[in-house]
Amino acid sequence: MVNFEELKNNIKGVAVVMTTPFRKDYSLDEEGLKRLTRFLLDSGLQKGSGVLIPAGSTGECPMLTDEERKRIFEITKKETGDHIPVIGGCNHTDTRTVIKLVHYAEEAGLDGVMISPPYYWKPNEEVILTHYKAIAKETRMGIIVYNNWFSTQLDISVETMISLVNEIPNIIALKENTPYIGKFAKMVEAVGDKIAVLNGTGEAHEPYAALMGTQGFISGPACFIPKTCLALYQAEVQKDWVKAKDILRKIKPILEFISSGKHDASYLINIKTALNILGLPGGVPRLPLLPADEEKKEECRKALGKCGLLDK
Repeated sequence: MVNFEELKNNIKGVAVVMTTPFRKDYSLDEEGLKRLTRFLLDSGLQKGSGVLIPAGSTGECPMLTDEERKRIFEITKKETGDHIPVIGGCNHTDTRTVIKLVHYAEEAGLDGVMISPPYYWKPNEEVILTHYKAIAKETRMGIIVYNNWFSTQLDISVETMISLVNEIPNIIALKENTPYIGKFAKMVEAVGDKIAVLNGTGEAHEPYAALMGTQGFISGPACFIPKTCLALYQAEVQKDWVKAKDILRKIKPILEFISSGKHDASYLINIKTALNILGLPGGVPRLPLLPADEEKKEECRKALGKCGLLDK
């Protein structure tokens, strides 16, 4: 029997949305994925202070085959063991495919799954409830709802989230990506005592999200600065808001670089660029995304330099 309460309590800290390393021929770099996973663990992330999320949006899930996701789940779990919760990204617009991916996560021994509402067509509450109920009937795994408004075209309402939590026991957490801080506060107040709420916008909404009562934050930059992100979380746990803001101030140049670009997927290209410059396994993005040009690489080097990261 799955202990949903225990899993909910372990969804906290720095939730790293892992990139997926690809070789120049766009094939999955399995050794690179192993190295990245080990790097994150060796940097101090563990149960109680972190979560790993492979094959999510930052992991270029729309460009992955189902079998590749299965392999990514297997590799990540094998490298981590029980050291840290691993939550598999199982986003798809077809409910049947999501169920298949959830079963892959079960077979790999993952701790839970993260699932967005169906995308392509903008869903309503009925579609969202139907999607998650059908998935929950086919698994005993804990589910993190991913409010992926930028692909679903819908910011999940507080009322819909309350219905999901009340009707589906499998739901143990929410990755709240809403861009509206006022709505974020209402969501935490409405469901934060029943499920774990993670700040899906990451460092941009810290430490304010922590003040509202979240259990942690989603982070893409943690792929290459996990110790810094962990220090931020620990400062928040200690309610040392001055220290937390000081940590964020010191990494502001690289955070601004990561969020810059000409399209919505620029951030994951920028993360891979930083990984590659720091000698970590980033690799190339998959088409139709293109790798950073020399001008963008130089911009990344300058940002890393301003943060003192090149020296390390």
